Amino acid sequence: MRIQELEKELNITRSNIRFYEKEGLINPIRKENGYRDYSDEDIAQLKKVIIFRKLNISVSDIKDIFDGNLS
Repeated sequence: MRIQELEKELNITRSNIRFYEKEGLINPIRKENGYRDYSDEDIAQLKKVIIFRKLNISVSDIKDIFDGNLS
């Protein structure tokens, strides 16, 4: 899935998606043309991030949760 489709599906901005990628919370594959290709796993991960952020959990704590360092 491309970033434009992901924006619409998850109702978050392109800059948020890129920020979460920069922070290492998602890792989309880059196609030969340079476009990001978001997998089902990336989408599921982003959905979790959105929920955690709505609960005011920090990005660093979300990383720790995903890494298994925080429950």
